[in-house]
Amino acid sequence: MKLDEAIDLIDEEELVEILKSLIRVPGHVNCISQEKEISNLTAEILKRENIDTELQEVEPGRLNVIGKINGKNKGKSLVLNGHLDTVPPNDSMKSYEPKINGGKVYGLGTCDMKGGVAAMLYSLIIIKRKDIELDGDLYFTGVIGEESGGTGTRFLINSGFRPDYFIIGEPTELKIVNSHKGCFLLDVIIEGKAAHASMPEKGANAIAAMGNFIYKINKEYIPELNKRIQKGLGSPTINFGIIQGGKKVNVVADKCVLQIDRRWIASEKNEQLTKEIEKFLIDVCKKNKDLKFYTVQKLPPDGYFGPFYFPENNEFVSICKDAVSMTGRKPLMSSMPGWTDGATILHAGIPTLILGPGSAEQAHTADEFITIREVIDAVKIYLSLIFNICINNN
Repeated sequence: MKLDEAIDLIDEEELVEILKSLIRVPGHVNCISQEKEISNLTAEILKRENIDTELQEVEPGRLNVIGKINGKNKGKSLVLNGHLDTVPPNDSMKSYEPKINGGKVYGLGTCDMKGGVAAMLYSLIIIKRKDIELDGDLYFTGVIGEESGGTGTRFLINSGFRPDYFIIGEPTELKIVNSHKGCFLLDVIIEGKAAHASMPEKGANAIAAMGNFIYKINKEYIPELNKRIQKGLGSPTINFGIIQGGKKVNVVADKCVLQIDRRWIASEKNEQLTKEIEKFLIDVCKKNKDLKFYTVQKLPPDGYFGPFYFPENNEFVSICKDAVSMTGRKPLMSSMPGWTDGATILHAGIPTLILGPGSAEQAHTADEFITIREVIDAVKIYLSLIFNICINNN
C-alpha cells in the first residue's frame, strides 16, 4: 500500500470519536487513581485492533502504555510518544464531556495532548488494519506524569528503551520544534529568629529577608539574565511561584520558604544555577548573624531537565519537513519556552523532535480546544513518517 492510499483511509468521524473517548476519562494528580483509567482505556483502544500492547507499571497503579507493531528487523524503528495525563480541571469545569463547535473539539486536555495521542493511536490503527508491512518496528508510548516532572518517559528511558527515532506529540501547531529551555526548580529557605512583634529588633525576620532577596533578584539578577540570549528562545527566566512564612501575625517570622522556577538555556550550566542564586542569599543574610539560608533542588536526581536542542541540518528534520509539506502546510521550524519529555529522550542519545496538533496557547486554559483539521493533518504527518522511516523505500 502507498502512503496516499493509507491517508485515504482516515475516517474523520472515527478519529473524533477516539479523541472524545480520551477526553471523557480524566487522569491527573487530583484523581484518586491518577492515570490508571486513561491508561487502561488507551490500552483497550490498541488491544481491540490486535496491536501488541504492554502496560508498564511505573509506580503502583500508574501505568505507561506501550503499543508495538513489529517490523521485519530490516529498518529503523519509530516511536510516537504522548503523555496521557492532564493538568487538573479549573474551577469552571463541571464536566469531562467534550463539545464540538465550529470544527473544534473542546475539553480538558484536547490540545495538551489528547489530540496528539488520538492522532498517534489512529496512525497505528491504520497500519495494523491494512496489515502494512514494516521493515522497522513502530511504537506508540502513552506515558504518565508528564505534567508533574516527566515520570513516565523518564522511567521508559531509564529502563533501557532505545528505538531509533522519537516524535513527541506536544501541541506545536504542527511546526517542527527542535529546541526549548531547561527547567530548574529550587526551594529557597531563610531561617531567622522569632520574637514578639512589639520588639522586632529582638528577632530576625525571615520574611523581610526574603523580601530583600526578591528585590535583589529583580534589580540585579534578571537584568543579567536578559543579556543571555539563545536564538529562537530568548533569555533565561526566573519565577517566584509560592511563598510561605511566619506562624502568627504578632510573632517575628523565623522561617520563610520561596519556591523558584528557573528556565535556562544551552549556554548555561546546571551547576551554576544554584550558585548564582545563593550569591544573593549570602548578601542578604550576612547583615544579621541570626539569619541563615539553605536551598533544595526539587527535580528528581535520576532525570535530565536541561535544555533541548536538535540540529536543524539532521536528516530526521528533513523527513519531518517532507511529512508536513505533504499536508499542504509550509514546514516551519520553531522552539518553545516550556520543558518537555523530549529533553529526557534526546539526552539519552535518541534523535527526537516535537511535532503535534494544537496550540500551546490553548493548553491549560478554561476553554481548551483543538481543531479537527489539525488532528487529521497530524495523522497524515505521522503516517508519512512511518512510511519514510519504518519502510525501506530503496
